[in-house]
Amino acid sequence: MNNDMTELTLSDIFRIFKRRFLWFAVAFLGVCFATLIYLLFFTKPIYEASAQLLVQTSQPTISIPSAVTHVSGLGGGADVATEIELMKTRQNIEKLIEQLNLMELFKGKKQVLVEDVVKTVGEKWLKIENVKNTKIIQVTAEHQDPEIAAKVVNSLVDIYLDLRSRLTVNEYSARADFIERQLPRIEQELKDVEDKLRKFKEENQVYSLSDQAAKLVEGIAQFDAKVYEAKVSIEQTKTGIKAAEDMLKKVDQKIISSETISTNPVVQQLRSKLVDLQVELSALLQTYSETDRRVISLKKQIEETQDLLQKEISKVISAEIQTINPAYSELYTTWILKQTELQVQQATLSAVEKIRDEYLKKVSTIPAIEQKLFELERERQAKQATYLALLSQYEQVKIGAAGTLNNVRVISSAVVPNRPSKPNKKLILAIGGVLGIFLGILAVFIREATDKKFKAVDELQRIFPKAPILGTLSNSRNKKSEEFLVTFECEKQKICDDFKQLAATMLDEPTKILGVTSSDEKEGKTFVASNLAYVLSKMGQKTLLIDMNVRSPMLSKVFSLDNNADITDLVKGLPLEDCVAKFSDNLDILPLNEEDSWLLTNPKLVDHVGKVVQSYDKVIVDMPPLNCAEGILASKVVEKFVMVVCLGRTEKNLVISLMNSSITGKSVGIIVNRTNQ
Repeated sequence: MNNDMTELTLSDIFRIFKRRFLWFAVAFLGVCFATLIYLLFFTKPIYEASAQLLVQTSQPTISIPSAVTHVSGLGGGADVATEIELMKTRQNIEKLIEQLNLMELFKGKKQVLVEDVVKTVGEKWLKIENVKNTKIIQVTAEHQDPEIAAKVVNSLVDIYLDLRSRLTVNEYSARADFIERQLPRIEQELKDVEDKLRKFKEENQVYSLSDQAAKLVEGIAQFDAKVYEAKVSIEQTKTGIKAAEDMLKKVDQKIISSETISTNPVVQQLRSKLVDLQVELSALLQTYSETDRRVISLKKQIEETQDLLQKEISKVISAEIQTINPAYSELYTTWILKQTELQVQQATLSAVEKIRDEYLKKVSTIPAIEQKLFELERERQAKQATYLALLSQYEQVKIGAAGTLNNVRVISSAVVPNRPSKPNKKLILAIGGVLGIFLGILAVFIREATDKKFKAVDELQRIFPKAPILGTLSNSRNKKSEEFLVTFECEKQKICDDFKQLAATMLDEPTKILGVTSSDEKEGKTFVASNLAYVLSKMGQKTLLIDMNVRSPMLSKVFSLDNNADITDLVKGLPLEDCVAKFSDNLDILPLNEEDSWLLTNPKLVDHVGKVVQSYDKVIVDMPPLNCAEGILASKVVEKFVMVVCLGRTEKNLVISLMNSSITGKSVGIIVNRTNQ
């Protein structure tokens, strides 16, 4: 019989779960219990304290008023990523450890190094991040002690603000000091040149310049002032570069000198191009307005050249440093912008000086006495413009310093938390529950896959969809298991009804010689054969029950027969009437009193059994199991046979191999035995 196994359906899966529910429950409850034990005895409460800082981006610029330049301010305010990296520096963490005496918390451990404590505090305790889509920095600390968590956050914020204040003050102080040193000198020089100009006018009786000379004085003085302002701006940018370099040094990052950048051939070429473009722009602006397409086009070229200059400076720095720590990329970006600003300002200075020199060539066309007055007037106006510009820049520096100091504000300080943030017991229990369900399902399927024995009728139906289930014997008896003939002793029990239904099914089977077998010993074939034969006899069928279980003959014991003649005597020639035992009016027993493994090899056996069939309506044969040679031989004696499968005892693989063998052509179907017989 060829039986193709069918696929699992949803109803099959539900039946499997119903059958293996205990495995699922044990796995699920085990995981839940383990999770509960973990929460109660192995987890420690972790408290979380946090503070928030608002970073306000500002863009103070020190402009260079010039008719020949179109340079936007490159200076930037506070950057959130940069501020986060500043806060996370090793210097700040070490100060935090020293200030709060955190080394004391690690004294219980052997050979604790500062390096290890810095790593633990920086990586495990602290979390500093930018609140998404905002300019807010959130500083969070986690610790088992809520007070320590709050102190760590607030102390780190104070240390960071102090560091930032010092860095900012240093930068703007350097700028202010530079201007403060220049102001008295320029003021004195302005007084000196005014005195010289007054004396010259009085001595030479020349009090004013011609219109041509006056225009030249005005133009050249303007450019003199711009030259000086450009030089001042260059010095201030250098101060900013030094401040950025100091910041990089504080976080142990490599830097290169400005000279390395300035001497790069490509940088020099781009700077020269920028000078030429600015001079050309100055010439155009004397004739055309700002909205003229030629002016707009030239300004675009200047912007493109500045972008190329910045990219080239980035390449130079990257080539020298080779690898840039991503954590400090914002600091390097600020430094690169400062370097670019310096190169642009130096190009601007060269352009202004070049234009001023063109104006100076025109001075030779005016009279000598007027040239002297021209020089003094030019010097006076230049000093005056420079002095006023320095005063203006001095005020800008002071405002910029105050504004930068206020760029980062604490909007909420850390407070001592009163509830732990970790562990999240509800979440862990939920995860434990989900894991328990998953492992429970896994346990069910693993147990189902590894169980070698049949446990339910639906398994048989799924594995042998073409093999009919002839009957199912329930396990509802109250009698002792040694009592085989249950249909004779307790007819009112449920199992008696099961045998009646089975016998009724067999009445429709035209086969007269029907064998009852199983895949192995102790699966209930003798139990089934005995009761089936008795019920058939009660139904009026003249029935003969033959014991061919040559390995373990049991019918004599079941029916309490005396050890008289048996089937071996029949084969030897004794008449059937002398060999059978009459149990009831319609039931005769042909027993086998002793084990005889050679009985089934006797060729006369088939002939004798064939002759006795004429005297009976049904012949039921108790066969040996099919997993032995005797079972195969017995299958040749009978016309058909039924297979008894005992749930909880019969092995799947053995039945599958037997049902797929050649002998299954005689199989009528399967009888399911739920009893322990």
